[in-house]
Formats: sequence, structure tokens, C-alpha cells
Amino acid sequence: MTGDRDFAVSTYAYIDVALEEAVEKLAAEGWRRIEIMCEGSHGDLLGWSDDRVEELKRTGERYGISWSLHSPIAGCNPAAVDGTETALSEAVLLETLRLADRLGCSYVVLHPGASDSSDTHEGSGFGRGSRETRMRIAGFLARILELTAGSRTVIALENVPPYPGMFGVEPDFLLDIIREVGSSRIGIVFDAGHAHMTGNGQCLIKLLQALPHMVALHLSDNRGEADEHLGLGGGTVPLEAMIAQLSACGYAGEWVLELRKAEDLESSAARLASLRRQFPAAAQLKSATSGTRASL
Repeated sequence: MTGDRDFAVSTYAYIDVALEEAVEKLAAEGWRRIEIMCEGSHGDLLGWSDDRVEELKRTGERYGISWSLHSPIAGCNPAAVDGTETALSEAVLLETLRLADRLGCSYVVLHPGASDSSDTHEGSGFGRGSRETRMRIAGFLARILELTAGSRTVIALENVPPYPGMFGVEPDFLLDIIREVGSSRIGIVFDAGHAHMTGNGQCLIKLLQALPHMVALHLSDNRGEADEHLGLGGGTVPLEAMIAQLSACGYAGEWVLELRKAEDLESSAARLASLRRQFPAAAQLKSATSGTRASL
């Protein structure tokens, strides 16, 4: 692998192979910051035995890997109205947080949820969901925080693509929830590809909105119509302008390549490293504060 390794990679690039194999492949390629996408076969992590989790932890220690987790999307719906679905979602997130603590993760990525009722305005792009929906998600998170009071792991809400029924397309929706919960353990993972799908110029606007609470940045490319997870430069996401903006604002959170194809990792890493060298303030600040969360 060439380029700067001072950022992270998602196991999504190897989602079609077993998690242990995916980790070994990424480690062999030189990655030392890995975000586990708990979907597909990698979602089996939540059902692993203690011995198997301990072996993953030892693998991380052997290679010097720092971890983060992306909580399952399927089966974890903080916006659920149905009590049974809510209880199941709580169990999934609690197990994700338990594993995050064992692996020493600083944050867990969480989608705010999807409609299981008639409240679909946020996902359709014509509104921000009802206040009831936002308060329901905030209540869900408050219960999780209470049940994990001894943990330091941040729950990082991710802005989602503008697909019907999905909540959290707009950063303002996430910020309302953060204000309502009122805990430093709730933050934002900003997904540039998702934001780019909402219209020309919107990615940069949404980035500035999310920045004060950002703990991580998900990077992939697309052409503005679908969540393609292309390699950087393969679409029209305004990557250069984003990096300039982040540099100017002193962003100190994590950078995560979340790509669909493993063969795109090396070229994307090199492209990101090159662009960050053009705007060195962000890279220098990241290096000086490695392992810490954004403090903006």
C-alpha cells in the first residue's frame, strides 16, 4: 500500500469474506485503524464467543490496530415505534457497545433509524421527521447511555442517504437529538457520499453543520444519485473542497475510507494523502492529536 496510513478503513471493502480474513488482509496491507462494518458475515461478530472475540483483540494487539465499530443497520432501529422492535434494537446496540469496550473502540457508528409508521417525511427529503420521532430516538439513546454508564464509547449518529423512510438525512435532525440527549457520548459521523446525494453544493453545507460534533468522517465517492461507495475520484463528491474546509476548521477526528471494492483502497489512500498534503493544517493537527476525538 502507498500513501498516508494516518486514517482508517472499513471492513466493508472485504464484506464478502469472513471477518477474521478481512482483518488479516487489511493488516497485511498496512492498515492500522480499522472500522468493522457489522453487516453481512461481519455482523456475526455480535454472536461470537468470548474466546473468539479475545482472539480478535489479540490480533489487533499483534498488529497495533485501533478499532471502531459500525453498529448493524438491519435489526437496529432507534426510531422504532413497535415495542418489540425497540427492545431488539436496544439489545443489538448494547451488545455492539459491549464489544466496543472490549476492543477499546472510541466510538460506535449508528444510523438513527427508519420509519415503521407513517412518519416518512425526513427520508423523502421534504422534512426533518416529526418532533415525536426525534424525541423517540433521543429517548432510546438516553436509555442506552443509562445502561452503559460506565462506558466511554461515543455513539456517533451517521447522516444517511436520502432514501424513503430513513431518518437522519439532514445534520439538523441529528443535532436536535444531540441537544435533547445532552451527553458528550453522542456525536456525529459525517458520511460525505450520503450528503453528496442530497444535491449539488449540499455536501459542503452539511459538513459545516455537522462539524462541531463530528468524531469521524466516512469517505467514498459517488455520482450524486446512488450510494455507490466508489474509490475516491470515481465520482463527483467535492473531496478537495471538503479537505480544505476541514483544514481551515481544524478538524481532528477520524478519517475512514468506506469503499465497496478492496482494489480501490490503495489508489484512494494515495489520493487522500496527496490532497491532505496540499492542506497540511488538517494532517498536522490530526497527527498531533492522534487517538483523540474532535474537540470543536
